[in-house]
Amino acid sequence: MPPQTISRRFADFISSTDIAQLPAGLVRKGKLRILDALSTALVSGRLPVPSAALALAATSGGVGTIIGQAATTAPADAAFVNATLINGRTQDDFLAKSHPGAVVLPAALAAGEVAHASGADLLAAVIAGYDVTARAYLGGPTMLPAFRATGVAGTIGAAAAAARALRLNSEQTMNALGCAAVFASGFGAGFRAGTMDVKLNVGMASRNGVTAALLARAGATATDLAFEGKSGFYEAFARTADNADRAVTDLGTRFMLRDTVYKEYPVCIFVQTPVITAKSLRDEHDLRAADIQRVTITVSEPTYTNPGFTNQAPFGSALQARVSARFCVAAALLGRPIDDFGLYDHFDDPGILALMDRIDLELDPAGGDSVTVAIDLGRDVVRARATEGEALAPSEQKITEKFRRLATGNPDIEHKGIEWNVMGLDQLDDVRDLTRQLRPATAQGE
Repeated sequence: MPPQTISRRFADFISSTDIAQLPAGLVRKGKLRILDALSTALVSGRLPVPSAALALAATSGGVGTIIGQAATTAPADAAFVNATLINGRTQDDFLAKSHPGAVVLPAALAAGEVAHASGADLLAAVIAGYDVTARAYLGGPTMLPAFRATGVAGTIGAAAAAARALRLNSEQTMNALGCAAVFASGFGAGFRAGTMDVKLNVGMASRNGVTAALLARAGATATDLAFEGKSGFYEAFARTADNADRAVTDLGTRFMLRDTVYKEYPVCIFVQTPVITAKSLRDEHDLRAADIQRVTITVSEPTYTNPGFTNQAPFGSALQARVSARFCVAAALLGRPIDDFGLYDHFDDPGILALMDRIDLELDPAGGDSVTVAIDLGRDVVRARATEGEALAPSEQKITEKFRRLATGNPDIEHKGIEWNVMGLDQLDDVRDLTRQLRPATAQGE
């Protein structure tokens, strides 16, 4: 017998994922990932990108819940809008160069509502979706920087989550993944320009994943060589299938969700560690702007080449600023409220712009994932080094505090009940008992 293809191995893994057979610690981490994603979604309803997405979904009917909205819509449209809500504040989680929570959870919720999935099914869908999102990238890391991993690998992860929430069998799941591989797309030019397209791409990744799974349930087929085959996913997006086997290495024994990192601040993930490191130096040495002669930030190539990281003033939008390492580090060094989403609307702040001119970005010739910040004070140089994953490691306390802090910003939602149900998801008979709580209290009795 020939070896199984990547698509079939993924499909067998997804369709057989069952939280009863998973480590309790992993299942709890899955609950926390859901809570973290919901924290950002609940306060993003009036942001420009979700508002634009909502305009598209408003005319369709269906069972799909849109977080924070009374009206329901078609499942694929619900996934589209909810993904932009989770990603809207640029404060959602990160794994293997993608934003998995933003694409996986909306897909799992939308498909789960269609199938009246249990909370246990939703958890299994999320865990499988995170795993496949990361693995789709690991099999073709050279998709970067030409393509955006969230739009490309994230579409595969969204399809995985939706397929599991729909309880598709292995053959149907394989077809869903193959369709999703064809639907995948996305590049990062909008991060340089500060436009909405890169944010909408997150929504389309989740939407396309749900669509692929629903099509597979309806009988759509796809090649089982969708990933490693000639003219397949990896040849198209990574320009080679040479690394394809990495996608399934340790599949089912190493769960990628454990490697997910947390975003404390509403800025690009690639900027988080430089900001955290610079802020620690400022606090430790009680630095004042007048003392700072020069700042040098040294990072790895994937970070340096990420679209938007090297953005310079003048900025035309808040997005251009919140992905710019110079802007965000300057704000941190000046003691600006970098955890305030509204700060980045002031992208013409003269103090920040002046300090930006004294910040240099350099490429680390040694590689790795470390970040070094060196601050020349004239009389002395202070520096600190951090590893990106280490600096962004999540904890249950951080995640629950973030949820409570952000969720209270939406007075129409009873957030205590949401937290209770998320942390007790494995006891929930129908995911609609959770999604009903994600709508305003006035709509829950409908």
